[in-house]
Amino acid sequence: MKRTTWQAVAVIAILAAIHAGIGLAPTPPFSTGMNLALFFTNLFVFYAAAVVLRRRSANTVVLFVAGYTALFILVLAVLNKPPLFILLVIVYAGFFGAPVLLGFFAIFVASFVVLQPFAFETFIPLSLIYAVFWLTRGKAALFARLCLCGGLLALGVVLFPLIHLAMQDSLQTLGRTFSRGDVASAIWLSLLTSTLATLLLAVWAIPLAYALARVEFPGKRWALAMIDVPILVPQSVAGVALIVLLGPSSVLGSVLEKLGLPISGTLFGIVIAQVFVAAPFLIKTAMSAFESVPLQLEFASRSLGASPASTFARIALPLASRGILVGATLAWARAVSEFGAIVLFASSPVTAPILVHTEFLRAGVSESRPIAILLLVICLWIFVMLQFGQTLLPFALQRPRGERRT
Repeated sequence: MKRTTWQAVAVIAILAAIHAGIGLAPTPPFSTGMNLALFFTNLFVFYAAAVVLRRRSANTVVLFVAGYTALFILVLAVLNKPPLFILLVIVYAGFFGAPVLLGFFAIFVASFVVLQPFAFETFIPLSLIYAVFWLTRGKAALFARLCLCGGLLALGVVLFPLIHLAMQDSLQTLGRTFSRGDVASAIWLSLLTSTLATLLLAVWAIPLAYALARVEFPGKRWALAMIDVPILVPQSVAGVALIVLLGPSSVLGSVLEKLGLPISGTLFGIVIAQVFVAAPFLIKTAMSAFESVPLQLEFASRSLGASPASTFARIALPLASRGILVGATLAWARAVSEFGAIVLFASSPVTAPILVHTEFLRAGVSESRPIAILLLVICLWIFVMLQFGQTLLPFALQRPRGERRT
């Protein structure tokens, strides 16, 4: 008889002896039917191992046995779920020959077996990170790949509360919540005011960013530092500052009210608060975009007779358009999420962040959570669409096809 036949007979005999011992135990851990199912499952696993591991190194065999043992201890010994073990070990034996599939299988087991309460929240990010690690083989050093995937993993941990929040309610619950009049009006108001704030900001922030990128003057460093002040100032301080300047009891606010132009507690007040907090994001990003435009192109335009304004509109602005759109997207996202300054300065009409806070104080998390999820999903969808919109811009500086990033 051939050696492989003797090995097969020996394996079957060992498996039969093990499962016979399990069945004859004083208190068998499994029923007779389950014991037989486990026996034939192990037969298939060892057959698959013999096919996959043929002509493989000893390290590969050890890795296979280690994976099988880990599944056995986790699913059978700890969780005591024989049907799940049968399913997982069959998939494990089938995927072991393909390393990429084996990695996704390990992530699946870790997410849906070990981290069961957070299965989907962990499986999707970990699968994406593993895919990035696998697709960058041969394109970067191992250290760089580990830094990239480690940073993405840390970013996933930071964003995990939002990922977990987005999966808490069903689509039916979100649909019923959006059908409420107060919720729909608050969300639309937030989208409207943040869009108006971004447009109003773009009117003066983009020319200012261009001037800062092209003009050198005494005190420029301090001017650049002042742009970051709205980021450094707490939101509550910004709200109080706006009340002191434009509130009903202030000098300027009372004059505006007599003229029929009240600011505090109006839609225009919300826009002013959003402009205040969002300005640095557009100015700094647009400034960096203009600095990336070569001066030689503008000099060539001027030498051909174009005016400074025409050069700005036809050369600098189109080439910096993608960076400007990124800054406008960040400014819009910051404006739509503003809460602290608005709740003090212009709490009426009610925006979506204010409504989430009000519902939380009134009825707790159960009532505020669907509104928060709706606002999160809508804002993320718009944010993603704006990011993809960069590719639709007809003019932008692009890296040459063959140039490598330094």
